[in-house]
Amino acid sequence: MTSGRRGFRPEWTVAAVFLASGAALLVYILSGVSLRWTFLSLGLAAVVVATAVIRRLPEPRRSRVLRRMAVGAVAGLAATLAYDAVRIALVEFAGLKLRPFEAWRLFGLALAGEDQSGPWVFWLGVAFHLCNGIAFGVAYTVAFGRRGIWPAIVWALVLESFMVSVYPGWLGLKALEEFLSVSITGHLAYGIVLGWLARHLLTSSRWREHDGDTSSGEPARPADQSR
Repeated sequence: MTSGRRGFRPEWTVAAVFLASGAALLVYILSGVSLRWTFLSLGLAAVVVATAVIRRLPEPRRSRVLRRMAVGAVAGLAATLAYDAVRIALVEFAGLKLRPFEAWRLFGLALAGEDQSGPWVFWLGVAFHLCNGIAFGVAYTVAFGRRGIWPAIVWALVLESFMVSVYPGWLGLKALEEFLSVSITGHLAYGIVLGWLARHLLTSSRWREHDGDTSSGEPARPADQSR
């Protein structure tokens, strides 16, 4: 019985549902099914599943998952901004011809409709991009918590492998070497910031109390005896 219970962690389900936006994008690119409706459908399903799973958790564990979701959102946003900043810097200073943010415009068109135009379409794509980066950060933090930079880099490179497998064909890229160098560097920055910040926040005095979970293989941290 014990091994069976340890074989399934509700946290994994919560983490998995935060991959919904990325899954919607993959479905759109590979099959052409509407990104708007796929994103809304999977997003709604993710909210329902996550809510049901979290509500069934005992209170200490529920608070821990909610805390990690909040930390993951902060770390995911910071990591996404680092990812974009590194890509901008690399393109500008290396004099590359690659347009790393063309995907944002295409995101916006896929969500709003191919017949739409105007700056709002681009910013809609930016919002979707940020949604993906934050959601991936939450998924990592809920699943792996304070494990640090190296596991986060592995996580980022897994995301990179999916991106490399579909983006070149979707975007019609010819400068593949430039795309790979920019993309890999950006994802390394994403992983470093995500892993460091998630660990830093979860081990800070504000967040660390009762954050340990023996079912995840992470030792519980003792409460701060100085308080």
